[in-house]
Formats: sequence, structure tokens, C-alpha cells
Amino acid sequence: MRRPSALVSVAVVVALAGAAAVVAPSFARAADAPAADATSQLKAAVAELDAAMKAKDESAVTVAVKKIPPLYKGTTDTGARSSAAKELGAVVKSAKMTSARKDALDALVETEDGKEAWKHLASAYPADDLEDETRWNVDIVKAIGALHPDGAIDKLLESFKKGKQADFAAAAVSALGNYKTSKQRQAILVEIVKAGKNMVPSRSSSKNPSPEAQARWATLSGPIGKALDTLTGDTVGDPVEWFKKVDEAKTNLKSLFRD
Repeated sequence: MRRPSALVSVAVVVALAGAAAVVAPSFARAADAPAADATSQLKAAVAELDAAMKAKDESAVTVAVKKIPPLYKGTTDTGARSSAAKELGAVVKSAKMTSARKDALDALVETEDGKEAWKHLASAYPADDLEDETRWNVDIVKAIGALHPDGAIDKLLESFKKGKQADFAAAAVSALGNYKTSKQRQAILVEIVKAGKNMVPSRSSSKNPSPEAQARWATLSGPIGKALDTLTGDTVGDPVEWFKKVDEAKTNLKSLFRD
């Protein structure tokens, strides 16, 4: 009675082995499928977005925009990713679609691809002498800070130094704080401190600082201190204390970074 049972067991093992041999290639194909599927879906989403833009249908633009980030991150196809970033950049530059352009800006941030995003945000970078009541210029700089592409460093430094709108300049220095992994971080530290010193309202026995200078410093001082904290990994906070700290470490700026 036991012998037939043993034969059945052997047969089951052989069957399972055969099934595994057949299924293994299927699993391999399944593993490859998501990336290929994401690429085709990304291309479809970009085509959908392009059509919505041509139709000037803001609601449809928003729907298409929100499909892109997960598909972008799901593929390594550089052509598809570049086309998607370019299309999102076009929406960002669309002044008439105020809601959709913010969604597109957020989508570029979600891609986490600073280098590619900057290619399409550089031409949308706000002018330093612009006063924008909508604060769209601030939104763009914040997004660039979240992506922190090295290509944007010079622009951000100029905006910090020369931005007419105080909250725009504050957003620029805050963005610079996100460059803690950049090879240029020491240079950024030096430039922030150099410019920041010139922003401290000067006082003398015969003359008080202008209300404008005091108001600008009130807006910028906190972001400067926080940006230097974020950039270095330290927790000094006070910008004036940071200025002193950097002066004391002139020959060894590397020591100011905590990693």
C-alpha cells in the first residue's frame, strides 16, 4: 500500500519541478514588464497633456499632469523622461493656467530629477527686480530649492543678494540651504555670509537704519540662519553668530559641516 503513495509523491515532485521551469521565465518577463509599462504609460500621459494644452483645457491638463510623476520615476527611458519634463515645463510657463501651472511645478519636484527639471525651469526663473503679488516667483524658487540642481546656484545667489521682493530673496537663501550634498557647499556658505553681513542694518550714534532696511532684515535674518543650519547640519540659528563663526573658521571651513 505504501509503494503507490511513494510513486505519487515522486510524480508530484517531478510535476512541480517542471512547472517551476516553465514559470521561471514568466516571472522574469513579469519583472521586466513594469518598467516597459511605465514607459508606455508615461508617453501616453505626455501625449494626453500635450492634447489638453492645445485644447486649452486646464482641468484636463491637471489630470494629465498628476499622472506623470510616478510613471516618470518608474522608468529609466531618458527620452520619455526628457519629453515629460519638457511638457511639464511648458505648463509651468503658461501664465493663463494659474492652477495647472502650480500642479506642474509640484510634479517636477515629485520627479526628484533636479538636473532634468532645471533644463526646463531655467527659462521660467523670475527676474530679481520683479514684484509679484501672487508670489509665483517665490513658488518657483522654492521648487528649485527642493530639487537643488547645481545649475541653479548662481541664479539663487543673485536673487538672495538682489531680489527686490524681500520674501523672494528669503526664498532664494532658503533654497541654497538645501545644497548640503553639493560640492559647491563651501562656496555657497561663504557667499551667503558675505552678502548677509551687508544686509545687517547699520547703526551709528548719529544715524539709525532706515525702516526699509530694518524691515528687509526682519524678513531675511531668520531664513539666513536657518539656511546656514541646513547647509552645514549645525544648529546655530542666529545669522550674526553664524557670521562670526565663519570668520573664525576661515582657514578651515570644512570643519563647519557636520557630515
